[in-house]
Amino acid sequence: MHSEGNGTSALVKLLFASVALLILAACSRDTADVIGRAYVAPEKLNLRRELTQKNGSVAVLNHGEPVDIIDVRRRFVKVRTRKGQEGWVDSLQLLSQEQMDQIRQDEQQYLALPSEGSAGVYEPLNIHIEPNRQSPAFARIPEGGSVAVLAYKLEPKTAAPVRPPKFERPQPERRLRKQRAVQNSFLPPPPPPPKPPENWQELSTERVDGAQSIAELKAQRDKQAAERKTAELKKSAVMEEWALVRTKDNQVGWVLARNLVMSIPDEVAQYAEGKRITSYFDLGAIHDEEKGTKHNWLWTTASEPEPYDFDSWRVFLWNRRHHRYETSYRQRDVEGYFPVHVDPAGANTFDRTFEIITKDDDGKMRRRKYSFDGVRVHLIATEDYHPGQGAESARAGGVDTDQLKSKMPRAGWFKRLKAQIFSHR
Repeated sequence: MHSEGNGTSALVKLLFASVALLILAACSRDTADVIGRAYVAPEKLNLRRELTQKNGSVAVLNHGEPVDIIDVRRRFVKVRTRKGQEGWVDSLQLLSQEQMDQIRQDEQQYLALPSEGSAGVYEPLNIHIEPNRQSPAFARIPEGGSVAVLAYKLEPKTAAPVRPPKFERPQPERRLRKQRAVQNSFLPPPPPPPKPPENWQELSTERVDGAQSIAELKAQRDKQAAERKTAELKKSAVMEEWALVRTKDNQVGWVLARNLVMSIPDEVAQYAEGKRITSYFDLGAIHDEEKGTKHNWLWTTASEPEPYDFDSWRVFLWNRRHHRYETSYRQRDVEGYFPVHVDPAGANTFDRTFEIITKDDDGKMRRRKYSFDGVRVHLIATEDYHPGQGAESARAGGVDTDQLKSKMPRAGWFKRLKAQIFSHR
C-alpha cells in the first residue's frame, strides 16, 4: 500500500514538473524571438495575418498599445500583442520607446498651455502626432466638434522623409548575468585615456583665411552653409500653418489650421476683412434691452501665414444706443506672439485687463498690459519678455527595419523549409 501511494505521488510530481518545463519553454520561446518593442502610432491599426492584399485582419490595435516585433520583411514587421495575437503591420505606423516617452512628455507640457479660443470643424479632421502630413493620426475631431487652440506653427507642405529611429533589442538574460559578473569582479577598472592638449588644432595645422583655428573656420563655414540652405528652403518650399489643439478629453495634437473655424459670433467675425482670426477672448457681458445679452471682445488676426502668431489685434465694444459692435482700440502691423492673457472679471465686470506680447523694432520682445473700462483701452504697464524654450515634438518616422533585420536569428534548414511549404498554401 505504501509503495503504491509513493508511486502515485511520484507520478503527480513528475506531471507537475513536466507542465512547469513546458511553461518555461513556451515563455523562453516567446521572449527569445523578440527583436524589438514598439507602440502603435495611429488611432486604429489593422493587424494582418499575412502580407497579401486579400487578407483579413487578426485584430485592431489602438493608439499607444505596446507590441513585440518578431520578424521583418522589407518595410513591414510581424508583431505580437500582449494577448498573444500575431500579424503584420507597416513599420512606419509604429513608435519606438524613445518616441513614445517624448510624446508623453510633450503632452504634459502642452496640457499646461492656456487656451487662445475655441474652434470648430465642418468635417471630421484628423489630429496628428506632429505638424506633418506624413505623421500618424492618433485621434479625430468629429463633424461639428470643438477644440481649444493652443499655438500655431509653420511647416513645409512637402516635408522631407524622416529616417526611422534606431530600435534597440532587449538584452538576453545571459548577457545581463555576464555583465553583472564583470561588474562585481575584483579586477581594477581600466585607466582613462590621456586627454589631448587644449591647442591640439593649432599644433597640428596652420591658420587659414585669418581664422583663429581650424575649428573656428569650420564653424563659420557650417553657419554660412546652414544660412544658405535655410534661405533656399524658404524661397522654394510651400509653407503650411498647423494648429496645436486640445480636445475635451485632453488629447493634444496638430491639425491643419485652415480647417479650423474660430467660434466667435458671426456678427463680430464679419469685421475680419479677409484676415484669419487666430485668437479671441471675452471682455465682459452687456445687457441690451432690445438685443439681449452681448459681449465685448478682444481678438488677434493674421493677414497671411508668418513665423509669429498675429499681426494685428482689436477690441470690440457693444454700443447699446446704436445696437451694434464698434471698435474701441486697434493696432496693425505688429509682430505678436502667444500667449495672450486676459484677467478674470473683478467686482466691476466692465473693468478688465489683458496682456499682449509683441516684438518691437529694436528686436526685443515686450509684454504690455492694458485696461478696458467698457469704452476705452488704456496702456498701464510695459516690461521685457523672455520666452521659455518650448519642447520640440518627437519625429515619428516608424521603426528602423534595417537594424531589426540584423538582429534576427538565423533560421535552421527545417524552419526555412517549413516556412516555404506553408507560404505556398
